[in-house]
Amino acid sequence: MAPSVLVVGFGNPLMGDDGVGLLVIELLKELGVAPHVRLAEGGTDATVLAGLWQGEERVVLVDALVRGSPPGTIHRLSAEEVLQLPQPHRGVHALSLPECLRWVLLAKPELAKATVELFGVEPRQLEPGQGLTPEVKAAAQQLARQLLQELAPAP
Repeated sequence: MAPSVLVVGFGNPLMGDDGVGLLVIELLKELGVAPHVRLAEGGTDATVLAGLWQGEERVVLVDALVRGSPPGTIHRLSAEEVLQLPQPHRGVHALSLPECLRWVLLAKPELAKATVELFGVEPRQLEPGQGLTPEVKAAAQQLARQLLQELAPAP
């Protein structure tokens, strides 16, 4: 039996390429994932992961991730690598993804037994406006196909 998987897309579709995680979830729904894969939208608050996780053995997070690469670049990071990401503080009421993951691991220590990773897509623009730039939309489509293959049960 294939290990259970939770895929959570994060982002804000009103902030341009920040909506990439939500688009990947939408595309995976359209493509049809295997029964052992559960899809969820996390919105803009990664602390919801604590309530979304139901004991899955693998957790895949999808979000926009600024690393200075060309727009549309897909980054794959382990939980340990996510926790090492720089954590800009834009306001006192919002936590960065690394801070949220750290908080969720404290709140749900059993989550540390799961394999957690982030697929981050390098954005071109994170300004108000709907729709993804062409290179980020193409990366979302590529990532959805990659995840569909990767998460398929072994024959």
